[in-house]
Order: sequence, then C-alpha cells, then structure tokens
Amino acid sequence: MSTPTQTTPPNGSGLSRFRELWNDYLPYWFMTPMVIVMLLITIFPGAYDLYLSLVKYNLANPATIGQFNGLTNFETAFTSGGAVNSFTLTILFVAGALALETSIGFVLAALVTGVRSSWMRTFYRIAFILPMAVAPVSLATITRIMLNTEIGVIPYLIGDFTPFTAPSFLSDVPLLTIILVDTWNWTPFMFIIFYAGMSSVPETLLEASRVDGAPLWRRYLHVIIPYMKPVLFVAILIRLIDLFRTFGLVFTLTHGGPGTATELVSINIFQTGFTFVDLGGAAAVAVVYLVGIVALCNVLIIKIGFEGVWD
Repeated sequence: MSTPTQTTPPNGSGLSRFRELWNDYLPYWFMTPMVIVMLLITIFPGAYDLYLSLVKYNLANPATIGQFNGLTNFETAFTSGGAVNSFTLTILFVAGALALETSIGFVLAALVTGVRSSWMRTFYRIAFILPMAVAPVSLATITRIMLNTEIGVIPYLIGDFTPFTAPSFLSDVPLLTIILVDTWNWTPFMFIIFYAGMSSVPETLLEASRVDGAPLWRRYLHVIIPYMKPVLFVAILIRLIDLFRTFGLVFTLTHGGPGTATELVSINIFQTGFTFVDLGGAAAVAVVYLVGIVALCNVLIIKIGFEGVWD
C-alpha cells in the first residue's frame, strides 16, 4: 500500500501567492479587526453626525429631509435652541462637581491612609465605596423621594432639627442639588484612586520627611502630592470626561427643569432630537460639544500632562 505524499502547489499558483501576501503583511492583518472596530464605533458615527448637522433632518417635516442646510442648524441651535445656556450650565456643573469630588475624595483617602487599625481601614474602604455601587437612575429616583417637600426625609430632618426651613431643592436650587447628588455618587471613584496613589508612596520618603521634622501638611505638600501627580492628573481627567457625559442622573431627577435650569448639553441634545424631532439641530450641538471636549482634553494632556506631570 503506497503512502500518500503531500504535494506543494507550484510557484506562482493562487495559494502560494496568498501565502506570500499573508506573510509579507502579517502585522497589518492582525491590526485589521481593530481598525474595522474603530471605524464602526467611532469614525462612522462621527461622520454621520457631521452629515446630519449639515442637512435638514426634522422628522416633523419629512419632505425636506436630506436637503443641504449649510451652517443653519448651528446658527439655530445657538440663537434660539438654548445651546448657549446649556453649555454654560454644563461648565458650572462639571466645575462644581469635579472640585467637590476631587477635594472630598482626597481628604477621605488621607484620613483612611492614616488609620492604624487594618480592620477599621477595611471598614472605611467598604463604607466609602458603597455609594458608587448605586446606579445613577436608581439614585435619582430615590433622591426625588427623599427630597420631596411633603414626604421626604431630608426636608423633615431640616425642619425639625434645625432652625432653618427646608427649601424645595429641585425647584429652588436644582443645579446645586444635582451637583451634590453626583458628588455623593462619584466621590468614591476619586477616593479609590487617591487611596491607591497614597498607598504607593515609598515609606522611605515619608520616613525621611519625619526625620527632618516636617509637619504633616508639609509632607503632603512636598512629598505625597508631588509623588501622586500622575495619579491625580489621570483621575481628574477621567472624571472630567465622564462628567461631560452625564445624562441619566439629571434626566431622571429634573428632566432639565424647572424651565431650563438644569438643561445640560446632553439633555438639550436629547430634547432637540427626540422631543422636537430635529435630528439636524441635535447633531449640530453634538458636533460642537464633541469638538470642544476633545480640544479641552488634548490641551490638558499636552500642557499639564506631558509638560507638567510626565516631563
């Protein structure tokens, strides 16, 4: 019985040519899936959003859908669409929430780092992380009940145990309320990162500062914070980007109201696109918003990150 022998295709055949191409461009083949995914999830939606911003796309007027509209969508959004007010509110919201979450998270991390007992340190870590486990929409629903002027526990406690009269939080100070609620929800994120950063400071540096007689505030100012600069920068950058994307908490809590008092850009885009069915106008605001966030993040990374943190 004869043994079957493997035959190789002659030089120049289709299979041989395919193998040569495969081997010559092997690194590019491995990159192809990533490039396709990037095109599908970033480039294509961005390009389509830009297209929508330049054409008429109001579902209430289907006869004009697809007609080139130039920069009219941008002009309408920023003159009569409330986009300027939304951008202003978003900047106030992001600045307020980021400042509170960063400062409170850092203080909590410093306090827990200073606790000597290991089981107490574990208890505080778990207790401080718990708020982050609550979904923003669930948190907003619970908060609406707690802040209700008739049945809410917070107005009841303020009215009965303090000399002050509880305000109607969602009507009198709506922007401050959503800043405080977001701070309660996401300060644990900053706490976790800052705590990890403080725990990584070499003990030899801290011991040397103690030997030199540096008080605690000098140790933080000249040793711990400089050592943590990359950690601080990355945490603030991540939280900054996430704050710009805030939607569920605000929409569930106030729907952008009362009036337009909490109409952040994300709420403005949603209402323009899905309440007034003007997808072209919504796309125009979204394009400006995206370009602004990308530009801001790049400036921060280049000017503060590469020139101040990682230099």
